[in-house]
Amino acid sequence: MRKILILFGALSIIAIGCGGGSSKTTASASSQQSTAGGSANQPVALPGTTNDKGTQTASGNDINVELNDFYIEPTFIKATPGQSLMLHLKNAGQNAHTFTSASLNVDKELQPGETADVQVMMPQSGATEFHCRFHQGSGMQGAFFFNNGDTLVGAGTGGASGSSNSSSSSSSTSNNGGYNYN
Repeated sequence: MRKILILFGALSIIAIGCGGGSSKTTASASSQQSTAGGSANQPVALPGTTNDKGTQTASGNDINVELNDFYIEPTFIKATPGQSLMLHLKNAGQNAHTFTSASLNVDKELQPGETADVQVMMPQSGATEFHCRFHQGSGMQGAFFFNNGDTLVGAGTGGASGSSNSSSSSSSTSNNGGYNYN
Protein backbone atom coordinates (compact mmCIF):
# COMPACT_ATOMS: atom_id res chain seq x y z
CA MET A 1 0.00 0.00 0.00
CA ARG A 2 2.84 2.38 0.87
CA LYS A 3 4.51 1.73 -2.52
CA ILE A 4 1.26 2.58 -4.30
CA LEU A 5 0.98 5.91 -2.43
CA ILE A 6 4.60 6.78 -3.25
CA LEU A 7 4.02 5.89 -6.93
CA PHE A 8 0.80 7.93 -6.99
CA GLY A 9 2.60 10.92 -5.43
CA ALA A 10 5.45 10.72 -7.93
CA LEU A 11 3.02 10.54 -10.85
CA SER A 12 1.13 13.56 -9.48
CA ILE A 13 4.33 15.60 -9.33
CA ILE A 14 5.22 14.60 -12.90
CA ALA A 15 1.72 15.47 -14.13
CA ILE A 16 1.85 18.91 -12.51
CA GLY A 17 5.32 19.59 -13.95
CA CYS A 18 4.25 18.64 -17.46
CA GLY A 19 0.90 20.41 -17.14
CA GLY A 20 -1.33 21.72 -19.88
CA GLY A 21 0.54 24.93 -20.56
CA SER A 22 -2.47 27.13 -19.92
CA SER A 23 -0.38 29.73 -18.13
CA LYS A 24 1.94 31.98 -20.09
CA THR A 25 5.03 33.49 -18.56
CA THR A 26 6.79 36.59 -19.75
CA ALA A 27 10.53 37.04 -19.33
CA SER A 28 10.41 40.83 -19.46
CA ALA A 29 8.53 43.71 -21.00
CA SER A 30 11.07 43.82 -23.82
CA SER A 31 10.51 40.22 -24.87
CA GLN A 32 6.80 39.71 -24.48
CA GLN A 33 4.20 38.56 -26.95
CA SER A 34 0.77 40.14 -27.00
CA THR A 35 -2.35 39.34 -28.91
CA ALA A 36 -5.48 40.98 -30.31
CA GLY A 37 -4.84 44.69 -30.28
CA GLY A 38 -1.75 44.99 -28.10
CA SER A 39 -1.25 45.12 -24.37
CA ALA A 40 -1.11 47.80 -21.71
CA ASN A 41 2.72 47.86 -22.03
CA GLN A 42 2.68 48.72 -25.73
CA PRO A 43 2.51 52.38 -26.82
CA VAL A 44 0.41 51.53 -29.91
CA ALA A 45 -2.37 48.96 -30.27
CA LEU A 46 -1.68 46.77 -33.31
CA PRO A 47 -4.13 44.18 -34.65
CA GLY A 48 -3.31 40.51 -34.20
CA THR A 49 -0.21 39.19 -32.48
CA THR A 50 2.86 41.34 -31.83
CA ASN A 51 6.20 39.91 -30.69
CA ASP A 52 7.29 42.91 -28.61
CA LYS A 53 11.05 43.43 -28.44
CA GLY A 54 10.90 46.86 -26.85
CA THR A 55 10.58 50.55 -27.59
CA GLN A 56 13.33 52.92 -28.67
CA THR A 57 13.25 56.69 -28.99
CA ALA A 58 15.01 58.02 -32.08
CA SER A 59 17.66 60.24 -30.48
CA GLY A 60 19.00 61.35 -33.85
CA ASN A 61 18.08 60.69 -37.46
CA ASP A 62 19.58 57.17 -37.59
CA ILE A 63 18.23 54.00 -35.98
CA ASN A 64 19.29 50.35 -36.17
CA VAL A 65 16.44 47.91 -36.83
CA GLU A 66 16.96 44.15 -36.56
CA LEU A 67 14.71 41.76 -38.46
CA ASN A 68 14.87 38.30 -36.92
CA ASP A 69 12.89 35.06 -36.68
CA PHE A 70 10.08 36.30 -35.98
CA TYR A 71 10.28 39.79 -34.55
CA ILE A 72 11.44 43.31 -35.32
CA GLU A 73 13.68 45.03 -32.77
CA PRO A 74 12.88 47.62 -31.68
CA THR A 75 9.21 46.85 -32.17
CA PHE A 76 8.10 50.41 -31.39
CA ILE A 77 10.05 53.50 -32.46
CA LYS A 78 9.20 56.89 -30.96
CA ALA A 79 9.96 59.75 -33.34
CA THR A 80 9.02 63.39 -34.03
CA PRO A 81 6.24 64.38 -36.47
CA GLY A 82 7.76 65.15 -39.87
CA GLN A 83 11.16 63.73 -38.86
CA SER A 84 13.30 62.06 -41.51
CA LEU A 85 14.83 58.80 -40.24
CA MET A 86 17.53 56.63 -41.78
CA LEU A 87 16.74 53.03 -40.84
CA HIS A 88 19.76 50.71 -40.83
CA LEU A 89 18.07 47.35 -41.44
CA LYS A 90 19.77 44.03 -40.73
CA ASN A 91 18.29 40.58 -41.26
CA ALA A 92 19.79 38.64 -38.35
CA GLY A 93 17.46 35.68 -38.89
CA GLN A 94 17.67 32.44 -40.83
CA ASN A 95 14.75 33.37 -43.14
CA ALA A 96 14.12 36.12 -45.68
CA HIS A 97 12.24 39.06 -44.13
CA THR A 98 10.83 42.38 -45.28
CA PHE A 99 10.49 45.81 -43.75
CA THR A 100 7.14 46.89 -45.16
CA SER A 101 4.93 49.91 -44.50
CA ALA A 102 2.23 50.91 -46.97
CA SER A 103 1.86 54.26 -45.16
CA LEU A 104 5.55 55.03 -45.70
CA ASN A 105 5.63 53.53 -49.20
CA VAL A 106 8.43 51.09 -48.37
CA ASP A 107 8.81 47.36 -48.96
CA LYS A 108 12.42 46.24 -48.57
CA GLU A 109 13.23 42.51 -48.71
CA LEU A 110 16.40 41.24 -47.03
CA GLN A 111 17.91 37.78 -47.25
CA PRO A 112 19.59 36.24 -44.17
CA GLY A 113 22.66 38.29 -43.23
CA GLU A 114 21.78 41.12 -45.60
CA THR A 115 21.72 44.80 -44.58
CA ALA A 116 20.10 47.84 -46.17
CA ASP A 117 19.45 51.49 -45.41
CA VAL A 118 15.98 52.95 -45.88
CA GLN A 119 15.12 56.65 -45.47
CA VAL A 120 11.59 57.30 -44.17
CA MET A 121 9.66 60.49 -43.44
CA MET A 122 7.37 60.43 -40.41
CA PRO A 123 3.81 61.66 -40.91
CA GLN A 124 2.57 64.73 -39.03
CA SER A 125 0.32 62.77 -36.65
CA GLY A 126 -0.68 59.31 -35.49
CA ALA A 127 1.16 56.00 -35.47
CA THR A 128 2.51 54.27 -38.59
CA GLU A 129 2.59 50.46 -38.76
CA PHE A 130 5.43 48.39 -40.22
CA HIS A 131 5.74 44.61 -40.61
CA CYS A 132 7.33 41.69 -42.42
CA ARG A 133 5.14 40.68 -45.38
CA PHE A 134 6.10 37.04 -44.90
CA HIS A 135 5.61 36.78 -41.13
CA GLN A 136 3.20 39.48 -39.93
CA GLY A 137 0.70 36.78 -38.91
CA SER A 138 3.43 35.33 -36.66
CA GLY A 139 3.74 38.60 -34.76
CA MET A 140 6.49 40.27 -36.82
CA GLN A 141 5.16 43.83 -36.76
CA GLY A 142 5.62 47.16 -34.99
CA ALA A 143 4.96 50.89 -35.30
CA PHE A 144 6.45 54.36 -35.36
CA PHE A 145 4.63 56.66 -32.93
CA PHE A 146 4.82 60.09 -31.29
CA ASN A 147 2.78 59.70 -28.10
CA ASN A 148 1.67 56.63 -26.14
CA GLY A 149 -1.82 55.66 -27.27
CA ASP A 150 -1.47 57.05 -30.81
CA THR A 151 -3.79 55.33 -33.28
CA LEU A 152 -2.69 54.02 -36.67
CA VAL A 153 -3.01 56.45 -39.61
CA GLY A 154 -3.90 55.59 -43.20
CA ALA A 155 -1.60 54.93 -46.14
CA GLY A 156 0.23 57.60 -48.09
CA THR A 157 1.12 59.96 -45.23
CA GLY A 158 4.89 59.56 -45.41
CA GLY A 159 7.55 58.44 -47.81
CA ALA A 160 10.67 56.34 -48.14
CA SER A 161 13.73 55.72 -50.20
CA GLY A 162 16.48 53.19 -49.73
CA SER A 163 19.68 51.52 -50.76
CA SER A 164 21.21 48.12 -50.14
CA ASN A 165 24.47 47.70 -48.25
CA SER A 166 24.71 43.98 -48.86
CA SER A 167 27.68 42.48 -50.61
CA SER A 168 25.52 39.56 -51.73
CA SER A 169 23.32 41.33 -54.28
CA SER A 170 23.33 44.31 -56.57
CA SER A 171 20.88 47.14 -56.03
CA SER A 172 18.39 48.45 -58.53
CA THR A 173 15.47 50.76 -57.95
CA SER A 174 12.01 50.45 -59.43
CA ASN A 175 8.58 51.53 -58.32
CA ASN A 176 6.11 48.67 -58.40
CA GLY A 177 2.65 48.94 -56.93
CA GLY A 178 3.48 51.97 -54.78
CA TYR A 179 6.41 50.32 -53.01
CA ASN A 180 10.07 51.24 -53.34
CA TYR A 181 12.19 48.13 -53.98
CA ASN A 182 15.92 48.58 -53.66
